[in-house]
Amino acid sequence: MKYCVTANLIFENPSKNDQMSQAIKEKIVGKLTWGAVNISQGLSDEGKPNTGVEIRFNTEADMNEVYTLIKDRMLKLPVLKGSVSKHPCLHDIGGIPCVIQEEFVKE
Repeated sequence: MKYCVTANLIFENPSKNDQMSQAIKEKIVGKLTWGAVNISQGLSDEGKPNTGVEIRFNTEADMNEVYTLIKDRMLKLPVLKGSVSKHPCLHDIGGIPCVIQEEFVKE
């Protein structure tokens, strides 16, 4: 079993977007992950800066740490809207769908 964090965050300006992406990258240094680590920056459908995240960890503790970091920063940085979620992930076993364990949404 693996442990997944996913997020889609929209910011008012590029510098806040960059700060979030950098904070996530720094937080995962040294953590064991499974599969591709996806932390991507771009523009939302409304043309606002956004960050997308999908990371699978080998431990639940690492998943919880990164989920908490993103959730806390969503409240402190002026995230216009977005969501972060976490769940046990069975992609390494195959054939079993994931079920979100916890999700934080800011609208």
